[in-house]
Amino acid sequence: MPFRAIPFHTVCRVRRLHGEIGETAGGRLCNHATVLSYHIRPAAGEDVGFLADVVFEATRAQGRLPYDFDERQWRERFCDWSMAEIRGEIPGSTTSVVEIDNERAGRLRVTRTADHIELNGIQLLPEIQRRGIGTAIIEDLKSQAAAAGIPIDLGVEKDNPQARKLYERLGFVQAGETEEEYRLRWSPRA
Repeated sequence: MPFRAIPFHTVCRVRRLHGEIGETAGGRLCNHATVLSYHIRPAAGEDVGFLADVVFEATRAQGRLPYDFDERQWRERFCDWSMAEIRGEIPGSTTSVVEIDNERAGRLRVTRTADHIELNGIQLLPEIQRRGIGTAIIEDLKSQAAAAGIPIDLGVEKDNPQARKLYERLGFVQAGETEEEYRLRWSPRA
């Protein structure tokens, strides 16, 4: 069966509980939810500065920047690499922008092959995190992988325990390890 790319340009809705407690007609307590909409679109050249910003801000908010971090040098290399990615110079790989209410809010990078999907990176601005957007994006990727009958692979840095907890909560298991990261995999049920 030839490989068929699964599009990942979508509009989704995700519920976020914000802790308001109310009572239903049956007398039971319930949480009221706010519904956020997000849209994923291919990144363009004019997005490169934002893509660098979101990766930098998310990493800084987690306290994961090295003490000797050279932001200018990193941005220069990241922007050059991102432009190559956007121009299609990395086979099977797509960098996308996550938008909420028509505002850029995150970055998603995915590589697709005939035998797996690689989640290369997902970063959201710190003020957008913990609202269910990342979970919803990953769940959508899992649905696409299940429909194709292929696993999702990813690497998570060892100094990023919050991300690892998220992936494990979503059903990813450790499949390997390098000096710097854990390799995780989600496989569709047989």
